[in-house]
Amino acid sequence: MKIFELDNKYSSRPIVYVDLDGTLADMFGEVARREGAPHWRKARKIKDRIDQVAQDPGFFRELKPLPNAGKLVHGVAKLAGKFSILSSPLMSQVEQSSDEKADWVNHYLRRFPVESLVFDHRKEKYARQEDGTPNILIDDWDSNIRLWEANGGIGILYRDTEVDRALKKLHYALEGLLPVEESTENDSDINTTDVKDKLYTNQQVLKYVKGIHHEYHLEKPILKHKTWVLTNVNLDDLKSPEFYDQDDPYRRVIDLDWDHIDEITTRDILRRPVVADDNGWVLDGNHRVTAARTKGLDSIRALIPYSQ
Repeated sequence: MKIFELDNKYSSRPIVYVDLDGTLADMFGEVARREGAPHWRKARKIKDRIDQVAQDPGFFRELKPLPNAGKLVHGVAKLAGKFSILSSPLMSQVEQSSDEKADWVNHYLRRFPVESLVFDHRKEKYARQEDGTPNILIDDWDSNIRLWEANGGIGILYRDTEVDRALKKLHYALEGLLPVEESTENDSDINTTDVKDKLYTNQQVLKYVKGIHHEYHLEKPILKHKTWVLTNVNLDDLKSPEFYDQDDPYRRVIDLDWDHIDEITTRDILRRPVVADDNGWVLDGNHRVTAARTKGLDSIRALIPYSQ
């Protein structure tokens, strides 16, 4: 594995955050058992059922630890000295789920140096300390890790069957040695030269759009989705009010400026991604989409809602 040494210019030591559901507690296995699913990954994909099952009183409190949960926390405690729990509460039962998760930690981790319990849907807020020190997140959910890294933290994607690998990566991170692909450069704002399939938060997408338009009125469709991905989208899959006969769901009246369209270069199209909702309706970039069509392009870079 290729590694490089970080320039340790920070006065603070990274805070190690450990996820709960799917990392220490067998939430998805329990949902699979209750739903009769053959494998927890099947249950994980039916998000509405997970939400319904998890609302049952005592659900989080009664979860069993994953087979290697003990080995993971022993290893984290040995390497880091202490760690914190960072877990997303259930959206529909924030207080109940947080209280039950706290009870779970107090029961199973009472002998470990747990510094704090944090229950927040936006984990990426904790990716860096005030002085810029990158914090570390051990989490089983890919989008959480990618958002964490996009905001300057060090992410360790976890599988219960790969606990030794996770602890090895934690050792490297705490020693200031990281795999080259895990640079801690802060990418909190959208870089329009980024490669595709990079994740962003809805706040970053909204900031990007408002940086283009001083007055922007379609905030809700952007804020509706927590995570967005920069990727290539076929032009045939995009819908704009001037191009399609269907009624625009956002009731916009858009008069395309063809003089402006003629001035848009291919380089402009490549450097400034458009934004589209999960049905392909363009939320920002109707002129760029039209320019791409006039130039005979097949696809365009776009920020779209991310679904794992």
